[in-house]
Amino acid sequence: MALIYEVQVRGAAKVLVHEVSSRAAADLLVYRVDSRGATHNQDSLWCQVASRSMATSLIHWVSHRGAADLLVYFVSSRGASGWQTQHPLKGRL
Repeated sequence: MALIYEVQVRGAAKVLVHEVSSRAAADLLVYRVDSRGATHNQDSLWCQVASRSMATSLIHWVSHRGAADLLVYFVSSRGASGWQTQHPLKGRL
């Protein structure tokens, strides 16, 4: 389940994320959803939450890909989302 809360301070984040411009360069293809229930057991379905206490992942966006723990590319359909690589964060978002 990926309930995402964006933190402004890098040190408060559990995952440093960088958005790439090419789907081929991404570790994870992400589809944004509005419902928390839709994200159950799906790292690739992200629901942004308003409260840090509701989140399963605290992320911070980084501008340099080399500083990121996770490279993401946003897709326009749920079916296109998913992991593209074997990644240590798989199942942990």
